[in-house]
Amino acid sequence: MTILTRFQGTAAVIQLNRPQQYNATNLETIREISQFLLACSANNHVKKIIITSDHPKAFCAGGDIRAAHDALKNNDVSLGSLFFDEEYKLIYDLATCQKPIISLVNGLCFGGGMGLSMHNQYRIITENAVLGMPETIIGFFPDVASSFRFAQFPKPWANFYGLTGNTISNSHALKWNMADFFVRSEFLPDLLNNLCTNDSPEDTIKQFSQSAPNEYVFGTDWVCDVFSLDLSSIFKNLENHEHHEAKKTLHDLKSRSPLSLLVTHKLLEMSPFLDLKKALTLDHVIAMNFLKNPDFQEGIRAQVIDKDKNPKWKYEFSNISEDMIRCFFTPTFLDCNFAVAASQNLVN
Repeated sequence: MTILTRFQGTAAVIQLNRPQQYNATNLETIREISQFLLACSANNHVKKIIITSDHPKAFCAGGDIRAAHDALKNNDVSLGSLFFDEEYKLIYDLATCQKPIISLVNGLCFGGGMGLSMHNQYRIITENAVLGMPETIIGFFPDVASSFRFAQFPKPWANFYGLTGNTISNSHALKWNMADFFVRSEFLPDLLNNLCTNDSPEDTIKQFSQSAPNEYVFGTDWVCDVFSLDLSSIFKNLENHEHHEAKKTLHDLKSRSPLSLLVTHKLLEMSPFLDLKKALTLDHVIAMNFLKNPDFQEGIRAQVIDKDKNPKWKYEFSNISEDMIRCFFTPTFLDCNFAVAASQNLVN
């Protein structure tokens, strides 16, 4: 089992349980959570559902992409398409569940972990929470409807976090509706026990919550000046800016997949017009196109498999056309069935 479940008081508790993988989700995890969620929805004794982890360093480090890499090496996109279809449906089911879903995030929470937490009704983070969507570093894009949440950030900060993949400060997550409450990690066990027995989740959480401590936020002084325009202007602004953090960010962006950066920037431009369902459906289309792109496989190899941190991207800015970017937002004939299925699943 990749999750541990229990009924406690009037709550159902889902504990992520892949400690060696920092609770990274695979298809089995998605299916186990989906099945348990379905059972809880039909159980009149369950009044709320809590998602948590007892890993000392991680809530969920994202999706387990090693299996995807192996499949892609064999030109097999079926595993990836199945994973994304079921993952995005689960995220929507969690967000729209008639019973409150409460996520307790302590430790790493990247990619798929953000999908399991940032759209739920009550989202609690601790001082140990490390939030982020670092997909551009592996030749992918920030998915799991993060665009829907980034739309509530000021545009420069949405671009900064989405393009660089830098960790999202807790203060920004709380300020711009990616999280709801800050609770110190030492109080999480008591909070969980009280949530299981008390009828009002919000009142209970407020008893344990407090203002997040002041933290240094990378880029506070210059991000709004640099990241408000198109991608070409962002690079030019970084090259001309004197702040040492801007120089580091320029170095980081130059190591990212150019294709991923262009697709991500376009997605963030579209994000104000997307609700959660539309964001997930569009993510499915884009993800399917990335599955067929060699830079995604190369990014996983460089960061996760060989760990040489030296990807050899096929595509550079000079050989990426606007038509190519538009294609990432358009289902191919073969992908149309997946996109339609995803849309129907979300509606149902």
